[in-house]
Amino acid sequence: MSRLSLLLVTLALACDPTDKEADVDGLAGTVGDVPQDADGDGFLGDEDCNDGDASVGPGAIEVCDGIDNNCDGRVDEEVMRDFFTDSDGDGFGDPTAPVEACDQPPDTVPTATDCDDTDADVFPGAPELCNGIDDDCSGLPDEGLTESWMPDADGDGYGDDDRAIDTCSPDDGWVQVGGDCDDSESASFPGNPEVCDELDNDCNGDVDEGQKTTFYIDLDGDSWGDFVSITEACALPPGYAADPGDCDDGDALVNPDATELCNGIDDDCDSVIDEDEAADALIWYLDGDTDGYGLVTATTTACSQPSGYVSSNTDCDDSQASIYPGAAESCNGEDDDCDTVVDEDDAIDAVTFYRDADTDGYGDAATTYDACSAPSGYVASNTDCDDTDISVNPGAAEVCNDEDDDCDGDIDDDDSAVSGASTWYADLDSDGYGDASNTLDACDQPTSYTTDDQDCDDSDADVSPDGIEVCNSIDDDCDGDIDDDDSDVSGTATWYDDSDGDGYGGSTTIVACSAPSGAVSTSTDCDDSDAGVSPGASETCDGVDEDCDGAIDNGVLGTGAACPAEDCAEIIADNPSAADGSYELDFGTYTCDMTTDGGGWTLVGTGYVYGTGYTGTYHNSEGFSWNETLFAYSSGSAHAHCTYPSSLTSCNNLGFQFGSENWGLPLNWGASLCGLSTTSYTSATTYVGGYDFVVDRSTSTDTIRVGTLEGIASCTIGDNPGAAYVDIYLRQ
Repeated sequence: MSRLSLLLVTLALACDPTDKEADVDGLAGTVGDVPQDADGDGFLGDEDCNDGDASVGPGAIEVCDGIDNNCDGRVDEEVMRDFFTDSDGDGFGDPTAPVEACDQPPDTVPTATDCDDTDADVFPGAPELCNGIDDDCSGLPDEGLTESWMPDADGDGYGDDDRAIDTCSPDDGWVQVGGDCDDSESASFPGNPEVCDELDNDCNGDVDEGQKTTFYIDLDGDSWGDFVSITEACALPPGYAADPGDCDDGDALVNPDATELCNGIDDDCDSVIDEDEAADALIWYLDGDTDGYGLVTATTTACSQPSGYVSSNTDCDDSQASIYPGAAESCNGEDDDCDTVVDEDDAIDAVTFYRDADTDGYGDAATTYDACSAPSGYVASNTDCDDTDISVNPGAAEVCNDEDDDCDGDIDDDDSAVSGASTWYADLDSDGYGDASNTLDACDQPTSYTTDDQDCDDSDADVSPDGIEVCNSIDDDCDGDIDDDDSDVSGTATWYDDSDGDGYGGSTTIVACSAPSGAVSTSTDCDDSDAGVSPGASETCDGVDEDCDGAIDNGVLGTGAACPAEDCAEIIADNPSAADGSYELDFGTYTCDMTTDGGGWTLVGTGYVYGTGYTGTYHNSEGFSWNETLFAYSSGSAHAHCTYPSSLTSCNNLGFQFGSENWGLPLNWGASLCGLSTTSYTSATTYVGGYDFVVDRSTSTDTIRVGTLEGIASCTIGDNPGAAYVDIYLRQ
């Protein structure tokens, strides 16, 4: 309905004489039966879904506020945001658990990329681990971490390709090299040399290739075969031979290994019969000079005598007819008479030679021999100065041996030409080992020198190859290794791994000369995975033994809800310097007096006492165990007939009841008993602070009440005009 139509209707109604007043039916948008625009937003009540709110109407913009702003029958349509449940709190939401809301609800996030919302370690961007889980939500578990592994059942280092799997870390018995053609046979794998065993050793698809041998039929059993029949095999078969060439396989005495004899047979199968090399052939001697004597060194063998050969072999020179057995001997280098002696001593031109007993080429002038040529043991020179020693002669080199080796009259170091002197090494620290850089050549060992050059520090007698390696930054045993680099080092210390870097080590030990990186000398850390836990840490109220003293929360009992104490006495025992104040106990938060009479008092209530009555309250209803109670006046006026509080120690009239016992009286009771049966605690009362007092009794969990006996027994006699508040403390 337009605003003009609405105006006309309104004017018509106003002019209706029969209806001078509008009939208001209680609806905000109508007057009588005519719709109105009560909120002035331009929409009448019959189309405005809330005509009492100008921000709500058909033309309004829908906003996210839980209201149907545009009156389309829907609330917050198309303006709410999508959120996703984040059950594991890793910052990524579950796409299967969407939540529509105007504002982000608790435990939701705007992203929906978590592939496992029950595991806080699984989310996009998380490090992928080898665990069978898609840690980074990439869609692939363990991606980039697996490799191909094959089973190696026969342990030959090669696997079965047909049973390969992709995994991160297989069990024992898996390898990454494939190609095994028989994983049940350890002698079959790629690269294994092929042998003749009826197996494919090298996995090339062929069995025993190139390994079989050709064998030949051997009918006469002489180990030589006949080419007429052959076979291929890995080993020699019965009735066969490895070598061919038998020229008569019916006669075991005829074969290439047989001995040729003068018998008209080719015994050795060389196609020649009765050759000159026959075993029983005769020896014939060449007679080149035709003197009837053959030369023993020029022979031939034959089954019959060859031309130019004779049977005698006594000619000693078959090139000269004048030389033969019986000819005249002369000094001419020839054995003229063939008596096996050339130029014998009786030759007319014999020479004088000198005995060379040591065979050094130099003779002894005192011993001579005449001959055509030097006899054995004789020489032409007579200059040897010691014919008993082959190393001593004019041509010898002078060496270190206390001998005049070269026969020049000088011995060893006195001879400038001496050779073979030893190199000696200075041993200045007298440890038996010398300095390789400090040498002296001499025949005899000089003072402070040695033959060994292995000392690595000739200024320190403790340093040598015999030294003991110790932790001192020195190569004590001269093996090139210092301290921890030497496996034989002694004097090492035990160090303890400090995994959390708090300066205290755990139980893992390292033996070394000096502290390795990340290790310390102490092993008192009770939790080496937490840098906040060590003997040097401060104990806090958290249920953890931070200072590693074996006690949890010691020194901080009662300081928080995580470490409540049994009572205030336990707190003062745990921390003697604890101050007055509130503490956490097993029963809740309580006030503790840590100064009065040694402290440790637990406040269980405040009693109100006055002349004609008492509150009757039972204190310690929670059940603290105690054997001392402290009554401390906290405020009041003139009490009983005493002057409060200054005179209470002389006329105390505060009564008390423990559990269901008779009412008790303290020391210095100063009032009437009113006929009540009472228990005297005179000997158990101690005054502290002037007027507050302590009562000792046996341990119990009894409740406590306080009051004046006049008030308890209703026997007011006028001596209790005042009132006071009394704090009641307990201590065990």
